[in-house]
Amino acid sequence: NNNNNNNNNNSDSNKNEIDKNNKDKFSFYQRIESAKTAALGALSGGLLSAPFIGFHDLPSTNGLAQWEFDTDMGSLESALFAIVYRYCAREDDDNDMLNMGVVGAFVLTRTLSRIRVPSYCTAVPLDCGDPLGYFDYDMIRQLLSNGLESAALFGGAALAMEYAYREKWIGKFPN
Repeated sequence: NNNNNNNNNNSDSNKNEIDKNNKDKFSFYQRIESAKTAALGALSGGLLSAPFIGFHDLPSTNGLAQWEFDTDMGSLESALFAIVYRYCAREDDDNDMLNMGVVGAFVLTRTLSRIRVPSYCTAVPLDCGDPLGYFDYDMIRQLLSNGLESAALFGGAALAMEYAYREKWIGKFPN
């Protein structure tokens, strides 16, 4: 009977130690969770955005090579996004607005950075013609197509992360 109590105490002690390590923000466990997060982000973002990137890249000169490059770079961006998303969407914190804000910030940053100003625009102040002066029809088209790609890239990774959290494949970052 005394032996049984010692086994239970050891079992409880081991469980407490594992829980403590899982909650420690700088533990090896948290590093593994971040690596799993990056892998899931890269795969889900790359796969979900690839068709949208294809619509944008494939019709252009050297389209297949550009599509491959953009999809690969999108996967890297999505891996980094997933890690940041995990740090923002923490345990015991179901703040949907924060989660959507993280997605929106990444979508906006990627979308705006991919717009190319046409050669016919004049500078200081920027004027590219109709319909808005600052943005012409070509730039608006770029804004929409890159926005759709970015929404698929980061939105898809966020959905995959939320699914992985629900299924307990990946743990949320501790508070």
